[in-house]
Amino acid sequence: MISAYRAKLYRLIFALAAIYNIAFGLWACLWPRAFFTSLEMAPPNYPGLWQCLGMVVGFYGVLYASAAWRLDRAKLIIAIGLAGKILGPIGLIMTIHSGEWPLRALSLVVCNDLIWWLPFTLFLLEGTRSAERLRAAAPWLCFAANTAAAMAMGLVLRDGTEAAPGFVSRATYIAGHLVAWRIGWGIWMLAGVSLVAFYAWWGAWLSSSRLAIAAFLVATAGLVCDLFAESLFLGWLPFRIESIAPLASLLTGGAANACYTVAGAMLTLGTPFLRGPLRVWAWAIWASGLALTIFTLAGGVSGMMISTAALLTLLCPWVAVFGWKLLHNEQRSAV
Repeated sequence: MISAYRAKLYRLIFALAAIYNIAFGLWACLWPRAFFTSLEMAPPNYPGLWQCLGMVVGFYGVLYASAAWRLDRAKLIIAIGLAGKILGPIGLIMTIHSGEWPLRALSLVVCNDLIWWLPFTLFLLEGTRSAERLRAAAPWLCFAANTAAAMAMGLVLRDGTEAAPGFVSRATYIAGHLVAWRIGWGIWMLAGVSLVAFYAWWGAWLSSSRLAIAAFLVATAGLVCDLFAESLFLGWLPFRIESIAPLASLLTGGAANACYTVAGAMLTLGTPFLRGPLRVWAWAIWASGLALTIFTLAGGVSGMMISTAALLTLLCPWVAVFGWKLLHNEQRSAV
C-alpha cells in the first residue's frame, strides 16, 4: 500500500509531468522551428511532423493529469509513459549516431524523458520488495554517485572547467578527451538525480509532509537546472565554449546548487531528531553550498573550486552516516 507521503509525491510528480507535456506540446505546435533554432540546427523541411509530435506529447500530458487525479488507475498510463520515455532517448541516440542530428540535441531528452525514469519506475514497483530495497538504498546510491562525481571532477573534468586558464586551453583539453568528458558529466547527472531521490527519502521521516514536499519541489527545480546545464556541457562543448560554458556554470553552480542548499536546509530544520555533531555537520554542508552559489554568481574561480571541494568532501560521508542512522533507528524500533 502506498503511504500518504508517497501518494502526495506521486500526485505532485504526475501533475508536473502533465504541465510539462502540455507546455511542450503547445510550444512545438505554435513555434515548430523554435527548438531547431535554439540548437542551431537546420529547420525541418516538414514542420507539420514536429507539430504532430507536439500534439502527441500534449495528449500524454492529459493522461498524466488523469494519473495524478486517480493513482489507483494510473499504472497502465505510467507504464506506457515510461516505455515512451525509454524508447524516445534510444531513437534520439540512433538519430545522433547516424549524423542526422548533433549531440547537442541530447538536451531534448533531459526534461522530456530522463528526469521521469526513477519516479515512474518506483510507482510501478510500489508494493514490491524491489521498491522497498530501492528506497532503502537511497542514501548509499547518493553517496556512491556523488563520490564518483567528485572523482570525475578531480580526475577528468577539472581541466575543462574554470579551473583551467583560458577558453582555448579548455576547449583543447575537451576536444582531446571527448569520451571521458561526456562520461564525466553523465556521472554528474546521476549524482543530481540521486541527491533529489535522497531528499525525497529523507522527507518521509519528517512529521510535516508539507515541508518535505516543499523541499522536494525546490530540489526538483534545482535538478532541472542541473541536468540542463550538464547536457550543455556534454553536448555542446567545446563548440561555442565562450558562451555556453558560462551559462551552464551559472545554471549548475548558481541556480541548481542554490536550490539543493535551500532544500537541504529546509529538511534539516524539519528534522528535530537530527542533533549534535551530525546537525552541525549538516549546516556546514549548507554553508559550503551557499558559498559555492555566491562565488559562482560573483565569478570567483578560486572560491568556486574551494567551496566545491568542501561541499563534496562534507556531503558524501554525511549522506552515508545520516542514512545509516535513520535506517538503524528504524530497525531498532521495528524490533
